[in-house]
Amino acid sequence: MKIGDKVRLVHGKESGMITRIIDAQQIEVEIEDGFRIPVAKKEVTVISSEEGLLTGKASAPEAGQPTSVKTLDGTIQIAFQAFNDRTHRVFLVNERNCAVLFSCFKKTKQQTVLIQSGRLDGGSVLSLDEWNTSEFSSWPNLIFQFIYLLPSVEKIIQPYSTEVIVKAEKFYKNKKHHALLKGVANTWPIDSDLKLENKDIENLATALNNPSSAAAAVAFDEPEHEVDLHIEKLEADWETLTPMQIMHIQTSTFEKKLDQAIASGMDEIIFIHGIGNNVLKNEIHKRLSKNKRIDFFKDAKKERFGYGATLVKLK
Repeated sequence: MKIGDKVRLVHGKESGMITRIIDAQQIEVEIEDGFRIPVAKKEVTVISSEEGLLTGKASAPEAGQPTSVKTLDGTIQIAFQAFNDRTHRVFLVNERNCAVLFSCFKKTKQQTVLIQSGRLDGGSVLSLDEWNTSEFSSWPNLIFQFIYLLPSVEKIIQPYSTEVIVKAEKFYKNKKHHALLKGVANTWPIDSDLKLENKDIENLATALNNPSSAAAAVAFDEPEHEVDLHIEKLEADWETLTPMQIMHIQTSTFEKKLDQAIASGMDEIIFIHGIGNNVLKNEIHKRLSKNKRIDFFKDAKKERFGYGATLVKLK
């Protein structure tokens, strides 16, 4: 049983949606007249799992909608919608053009626990939790993991993970009417920095399949010869990021700049990653070693960078 499941009372005629997990034995159910009641888990039976949204706002792809998509479009969003003056409902919104498999963890100072997991179709929303508005300053972080279910692809879309930190400035700045939620919500995209947008994938595929016409076919600008991957060079608010977010931004920038260098016909490119504990350097070298468009790579200008930069020679 989880939030959003539709249930029926075993010894009664009432039915409703699970709105809160109280503890190991009890749940809170919103019955049809809008009242919420605590109920023992053993006193209810699930009618349908993940039916939707507590408010019935989930939507499925329309009949006849193409199911074979090759490129990724749209975003996945986090949304907070006021239920009353005391609580906000937390929603996961999938505006991508494909279904995703997801896991959602709630992270506090004490522990990190899984609160939801499953499949969410494109153009659908799912209720994750309810949070007390008066406790805004202590709202937990949410960690998401996504796998994108594209039937066929032109470039593999890697699994994506991110940590959502709710800050007052971002929360109140992003309040607007949301079509899928059919009301006002505080919402923003949480996977918009996923590497390679739709246009990039199409252009890159054209360039790699037709090397002789790469210059004419690709809309990329040639990247700088030296790409600095230090996080303070990539993100103004880097001090608020988690190590996982920092690593994602750095590797995404590396992948994008490398793809641009290949597509624009550059001979070589240098990535400045620093030394530190060598985690970023090792990850970059691992990815380079699997790329068939790379001739070789080595430490770049040791007298200038030490062991903190890598020269990549392109085929």
